[in-house]
Amino acid sequence: MARPLILVTSVLFIGAAALSLQSCGAESVEAAPTDGPANGLVSLPDGSTFVAPKGSFSRAVADWLAAREGAEAEFIFAGFVEDRPRFTRRGLGQAANLATILRGAPAASIEIAGDEAQAKALAHMLDDRGIGSDRMKVIPAAGLGSMLIRIHRGSTAPLMTATP
Repeated sequence: MARPLILVTSVLFIGAAALSLQSCGAESVEAAPTDGPANGLVSLPDGSTFVAPKGSFSRAVADWLAAREGAEAEFIFAGFVEDRPRFTRRGLGQAANLATILRGAPAASIEIAGDEAQAKALAHMLDDRGIGSDRMKVIPAAGLGSMLIRIHRGSTAPLMTATP
């Protein structure tokens, strides 16, 4: 009984050592690039936070919602590979932040205008991240070149805060 136990322990030890040595030479993995310097924290009413640099799509949306000015606003979303319904790395991060923002502002609704396939891809991603289809409207609009996002506030209550 002792021999099989020693054999299994030895194999596990050698495997752990090999993995440890292998990870020493591994290249570091980079996160998706930000739109600018990471100089702004957005706090949502549910207590969650994320970084949205000044000048970024996510920061523009968060600042508008935090300002509580106007019933609706339009934003440009340029997060797709040209002429394809495939997100760029930066666009994927922007779409994820948009979903986080919309979850934090449950009264808000969104219209997505642009290439039909891209608009549907963005709507599908938002739906997968908890934004119900009843809060979204896809408007096929050929020739825009990027997505036009119109957000309807739906409430005048404080939705979030953004700090410099």
